[in-house]
Amino acid sequence: MDLQIVAVAGTAGTAIVSAMATDDWQRARDGVVALWQCFRPESAGAVHADFQGSRRVLVDSLQAGDEHTRAALIAAWNGYFLGLLVAQPHALDALRQLNAALTQENIRGPRPSLKMTAHASGKAQVFQAGRDQKITQS
Repeated sequence: MDLQIVAVAGTAGTAIVSAMATDDWQRARDGVVALWQCFRPESAGAVHADFQGSRRVLVDSLQAGDEHTRAALIAAWNGYFLGLLVAQPHALDALRQLNAALTQENIRGPRPSLKMTAHASGKAQVFQAGRDQKITQS
């Protein structure tokens, strides 16, 4: 089996299960169902139902502090994606795109807000940064 297919399926399984636990889970579900509608339309309804069921199980297990269920769901979704790619290898690019979109959403997440105010008088200097700052003075 092509290692590239295995790697993409594995990454997708992790991204999907991670997205299930976020407020953006419906977008992830819609992306997965759209992928199946394109490449395995006869299974799209079942994948939709499985996504919904997996999400319920994941949310319940996370509330109970059970991380083992999350790992099992990742393995199950890795299997879904691997099965899709074995049957439809030309779905690889579409799965990569879904993966990238979900991974970006998970990385970005909610942005903290930052408000900085400074008041200087006389010969005072103010240096502010929302992140890294390097100041060199002679």
